[in-house]
Amino acid sequence: MVRKILLLIFAVSIFSTISLHTHAKNLKVIATIKPLYSLVASVLGDHGTLDLMVKGGLDPHIYRLKPSNIRQIHDSDVIFYIDPDLEVFLKRIFKSKYKNFTATPLARQNGIRLIPYRTSKIWYREETVAQDDHKEDAQDLHIWLDPANARRMVQIIEETLSDLDPANSLAYIQNAQKTIARLYRMEEDIREKLRPLRQKSMIVYHDAFQYYEKAFSLKSVGAIILKSDQTPSVKHIKSLKKIAETKNVTCVLGTPGAHPRIATVVMSGTNAGFDTVDPLGLYIDAGPDLYFEMMEEMASTIINCQDKFDMLEDINNLK
Repeated sequence: MVRKILLLIFAVSIFSTISLHTHAKNLKVIATIKPLYSLVASVLGDHGTLDLMVKGGLDPHIYRLKPSNIRQIHDSDVIFYIDPDLEVFLKRIFKSKYKNFTATPLARQNGIRLIPYRTSKIWYREETVAQDDHKEDAQDLHIWLDPANARRMVQIIEETLSDLDPANSLAYIQNAQKTIARLYRMEEDIREKLRPLRQKSMIVYHDAFQYYEKAFSLKSVGAIILKSDQTPSVKHIKSLKKIAETKNVTCVLGTPGAHPRIATVVMSGTNAGFDTVDPLGLYIDAGPDLYFEMMEEMASTIINCQDKFDMLEDINNLK
């Protein structure tokens, strides 16, 4: 009798193991941009294959799909992206009737905080342009720069992966919990570093940082580039110069590829520093750590920019 019971237990154990491996999937997952890839990698772990779509130093706003990308998408189980209005190259794919993959637009999920683009004269061209990058009342889609949004994105990623691959759901849940805890620690660390800069005024090259600003109580007072494919007008530059002087702007933040010449004109007559921030992690190796390195690098860059202002202030005070 005992022997029969032991054999039964052994059989059930073997069956459970086989069943688990039979139903576990090796998911094929795609993330469009590097910050999102990093968060997905943190949750997915080694339970699937993750590909990055927009590679190198390319901008998702102007990315063009290749035939290999189309095959890659249709061969995948799930694609995580921000929004069709950010990764506009995906609209063609999503219009297709043939779709055997799950598409998850993070910006359209419950619990994600969306902020409208700023529309005052120093942020946005008043004239209505049919194909303007930032349509009237459009939402700013740089949602990943808010750590609270990043935590919600991790939850959405976990829920999506768990639905597609229930056998590995426990691993996804555990990975998500670890990532969320790490995001809390990162946010607190950056907040402490940037706390002394809360009363300082900045000018940004392009209005792509307001989620970061609001998350860490920073303040910018205008943008140099109002439309990505147009040089700012002389009138706009004059307005920014006046703001830089009257608001005592301490830092002008550029983006990768931005020419510092225009920033230099805006900064003239002030002691403002200039530095470049990278909100896409373009030059950081893709992986689970990228998001955290990118956010920390942005903080370090802003501090460094402020240090340049302080140094010039000290030099001028000695004269």
